[in-house]
Amino acid sequence: MEPLLEALYNYALKYRLDSYFPYDEDERRENETMVRLAREELSAKGLGNAAERLEDGLMILRHLDRRSAFRAGLAIGMDLHRL
Repeated sequence: MEPLLEALYNYALKYRLDSYFPYDEDERRENETMVRLAREELSAKGLGNAAERLEDGLMILRHLDRRSAFRAGLAIGMDLHRL
């Protein structure tokens, strides 16, 4: 990422991207619980390494999704500013 985009992205990560709409909170909590239980189940079946790889992959995908959403939001903001 370019330095300015990187700075804006870091700001958004710190102050904006972890704020969810109130109606998303319940779904977020339910999914966190589902993931935690699935990881515990995999670990109990002796698949702890696979569970860790899965969790790592999901974290990377989350990071990539956040960057994509940030770039889309920034592009929309810039387009609206031009109107």
